Amino acid sequence: MTWDYTKTEYEKQAKADPKWHLERLINYGLNGEKIPRLLLEKHLNELKIPENRRAFLELLLWNKKS
Repeated sequence: MTWDYTKTEYEKQAKADPKWHLERLINYGLNGEKIPRLLLEKHLNELKIPENRRAFLELLLWNKKS
């Protein structure tokens, strides 16, 4: 959960929009949660995240170097 959503609002939004949830996890911290690999692979190119984080995730997923 983050500072700008209540727990119920956050869970509702996370279920409704998996890309939004991935962006939140990557940008604001995982808080012990793990990112599902298949979901990340599917949406990585569409996420609004910093390029250095995208490059790091591509390296982890596919050993792809920029």
